[in-house]
Amino acid sequence: MAIVIDQYPTQPFDQAYGPNPVTIKGLPTDPATGAFTAEKYVLQIWRNGELIADLRQSPNSSAVAIFDIQNTLQNFVSPSAPQIEQIGYLGNSLLNSASESVAYEIRACYEAQGVVPAYPGPEWDVTPILIDFGGTKDYYQVPYPTTQYIPSVTASAGCTYPLKFGKPFSDRVSYRLASEITDGKPSWLGGNMRVYDWYVTADDMTTISYYNVPTSVGAPAEMRSIEAFTYWQYNGNTQLSVDIVYNVTSDGGGPNAAPGDGVVPAYPNIAITASTGPKNFQDFVGPPCTHYYVAANSYTSTGCASEYPNVGDTSIFYVHRFNIIEPTCNDFPEYQFSWLNSYGFRDYYSFSKRKNRGINMTRNEYLKEAADYNSTSYDVNKYDRGTTVYSQRLEETFEAFTDYISDADALFLEGLFKSADVKVRFNDAPGAAKYEWLPVSLLTSSYEEKTYRKDRLFQYNIRFKRAHNLKSQRG
Repeated sequence: MAIVIDQYPTQPFDQAYGPNPVTIKGLPTDPATGAFTAEKYVLQIWRNGELIADLRQSPNSSAVAIFDIQNTLQNFVSPSAPQIEQIGYLGNSLLNSASESVAYEIRACYEAQGVVPAYPGPEWDVTPILIDFGGTKDYYQVPYPTTQYIPSVTASAGCTYPLKFGKPFSDRVSYRLASEITDGKPSWLGGNMRVYDWYVTADDMTTISYYNVPTSVGAPAEMRSIEAFTYWQYNGNTQLSVDIVYNVTSDGGGPNAAPGDGVVPAYPNIAITASTGPKNFQDFVGPPCTHYYVAANSYTSTGCASEYPNVGDTSIFYVHRFNIIEPTCNDFPEYQFSWLNSYGFRDYYSFSKRKNRGINMTRNEYLKEAADYNSTSYDVNKYDRGTTVYSQRLEETFEAFTDYISDADALFLEGLFKSADVKVRFNDAPGAAKYEWLPVSLLTSSYEEKTYRKDRLFQYNIRFKRAHNLKSQRG
């Protein structure tokens, strides 16, 4: 019997923060006695040609070895790139998932008397390249359910259209059906398509992340990834413009170098993040616009009716709609939060009501003698210091409050309170600083779900501090 990797993390992708089991069987035995001729199973994890883990385990009572490699994988996924919130504002409109994902393969063999057979060889079993994102999953999600995030595309006479819509990597739960929308919307947006509403000011920056490998059922060979992102802008019922961002490497995406290349996506282009907020969506028309839709589109053949050549009009993912709101003159400047969501990508929310700011000071002091005993005589000046500050720690703290919110937003905000990576855009900062994102540490240490049924009108407040303390001189 040969070594076999009988179980390994879910394809086409899994989440690193949760069980990632690997089961190996087939330890060699003596044909005459049935006794094992090797002592241990060997599991190796390779990333980009580098060995990152070598794990060994004796067979259990079922003659197999079971590993959970999540701790290893968590070392090779990171929170999103430092300036991901500002893509589209600082430059490229798209960003690949190099930070949020890891590509690796598993090799399995055995150890006999301290020796492992040379690789490659018939003794080894190897998985295909596997992908994990830096998201979380429940303890029972083995295998991880990926279906809802992967759109399926088919074609008729070379013209592509979706068989199944994909869900972007966002924890937003509240949506409307397109058939319920009564104001301006594209002609292709109808039926049971989900539309997720955002309420944003013109200064807001947001991103949305998508799985970049749709499945194909007879679609053209060029349809390998998201072809482009389209933005449909409206003033009420009047369409203002349709703008396009091609998913190409020169704009931060890929894997296509040019539209229609049809390159099969691989790490780091398994997921793509698009700039979507009014401030970082480069073609936002400004005040006439009351709302716009963000669609992720597939390739379609030449000659198919579409807004742009070779780009299907219909989104292959659920659509996000951005509703532009005007801050009221007597309101507080908003604090916009960005946080690492359960998928390992970013979500956003703005706190627009009362703000509190303070400084927590911790001083290290010593008592300095009034007179200088190293002088020629005893002399005291009234202004000489006695108690002296040797050093001090200054923590700048904040508290922010939401407006009255819905049950769905309350559930959505649970992700913010739980997140280990949070940034804030201070809209009351002077000049261009209002568009910078600063890391913060949350001081709020608990979350209680509120609902209209038990709380009626309700708000949330959150306490946090800057991730870097203020500087102070010595006394």
